[in-house]
Amino acid sequence: MEFLRAFTYMFRDQHWLIKLAETALLVVLCPLPVIGLLCLCALLGYLAEIIHNVSSDYPRPLPEWDHIGEDIGKGAHALLAIALYHLPLVFVIALLYVARETLAVSLFGSLTFAGVLVAIMPFLMIYFFFAWTLLAIGLVNYAESWDSGAFYQFNKLLRSVGNHRVLALQWLVYSLAASMILLLLLPLAPFLFFPVQGYLTGNYGRRLRAARMARRDAYATPEPAADVTGLGFVRPEGQAPLRRNETA
Repeated sequence: MEFLRAFTYMFRDQHWLIKLAETALLVVLCPLPVIGLLCLCALLGYLAEIIHNVSSDYPRPLPEWDHIGEDIGKGAHALLAIALYHLPLVFVIALLYVARETLAVSLFGSLTFAGVLVAIMPFLMIYFFFAWTLLAIGLVNYAESWDSGAFYQFNKLLRSVGNHRVLALQWLVYSLAASMILLLLLPLAPFLFFPVQGYLTGNYGRRLRAARMARRDAYATPEPAADVTGLGFVRPEGQAPLRRNETA
């Protein structure tokens, strides 16, 4: 139900048409130099606000586009984190490009490069999915505190993935399924991506917080019960309890 609601919740907002139209306008401007970078930061900040609103159980989680300057500032931190998380992938792809230019000058070199590519591709996919899982938790924590350091607390992020593997896997499956559906909805996909993924990640954050509280309660040490007498008074420390045939 939560997965389907990610595609429908925005239409319950009275101003959904204006909000989605403004989102679409910023998406259209993204390919432009300089202005496009600011628009991308604004969209990522808007995504973080949706995550915050959904995680906090706001009845209308789709934010207004009335503080675009704040959205740009919030989104800049998210964009930097996304770039840093993908830096190893960019480095490996650059190496593969150099290797292709070097090896693919003969049939044997082309076959060698193809073998290397087939061997390394599964590891690239595993890293991509793992990085996005960590990034999702980072976005959830960032939307709770608006502290950019939430993206780089890797011990906390890894511990969260380890303690709540089922929730992390469920979010990853939902996110990939939603992306595939949005690709089928082209040209609607570009501006629906942020509301849909924002809702899924915000719901992930809400369930993650509930799981953390349940785990904390399960490991909490219960306070020892007070020893009381038959009349309901607390028995003084060190005094032996009365036998049945004795009176207080």
